[in-house]
Parts: sequence; C-alpha cells; structure tokens
Amino acid sequence: MAPRPNVKAILICDQIIHEFGTNKKSLIGIFEDIHITAFPHTYPRIAVYVNLTDAHGKYVVELRLVNSADNTVIGSGQTPEVQIDNPLRTCEFALQIQNLIFRNPGVYEFQVSANGDLIATKAFNVKRVRLGPPPQPPGVEPGAQQG
Repeated sequence: MAPRPNVKAILICDQIIHEFGTNKKSLIGIFEDIHITAFPHTYPRIAVYVNLTDAHGKYVVELRLVNSADNTVIGSGQTPEVQIDNPLRTCEFALQIQNLIFRNPGVYEFQVSANGDLIATKAFNVKRVRLGPPPQPPGVEPGAQQG
C-alpha cells in the first residue's frame, strides 16, 4: 500500500498554465475569497494547485469542494492514476472544477484525498457584496460635483 503523502501547499486560483518543456506552472489570480452579488451564482471555473511529497507508489488524487455549512459536495475532480517513484521528490497537481453553483454565502472547503484517504483541506469564503455608488474622497459631500 502506498504511504500517505504530506501536503506542502494548496493554492486556489483562477487558472493554472502548465509550460510543457520546462514543466513550470504559472498560477494566475490566486485568491482566498470570492465576492458575489446575487445567489445562487454559477462560478465558471476554479483551479487548485496541490504540492505534495513523501509519496511512493501509485496514487489517484481527488479534489472535492464542500459547503461547510451542510457538508454537501458542489464539485469534484480527480487525476488519472500516477506512479511516484521517489518519496523525496515533490509532486505538483493542477486540478480544475467548472460550473460551480454557490447557493449561499459562507465557508467552503476543498478536500484533497490520495487513494481515498483525506490528506488536506483548504477553506475559503464566499461573500455577498452589494453594489453601490463609489466611495467619495475625504471632505467631499455626497452628490457634490468635482471640477
């Protein structure tokens, strides 16, 4: 049986670009919170970067997005089975989930599993924001015109 990997990093972002040749990954739009004006809301795509070590053997890495309020799964994805031969090597995974439906503001959590064993979590907030007039500079009366 493959040993339990140690997660070094989980980062949530808008997009992950994988450069083939150098094997570099560029994480675009890293965030901790999502701001939404109306619910329910369909979020087009979230990418998650996972970096782990101490792995040796065959693994399937699974990502689940869970609403922390009621533990409902609102999205999931997994890698194909990968063979990791060197436990000293760090392994990077880029997973993406599309068309997520956030029904309410609150705390959501990514759960990362390896071979069905939960190995790490990463929470983030979905916040309701209200649209309104832009803030006025100090000393300017609301509705006053600037010239």
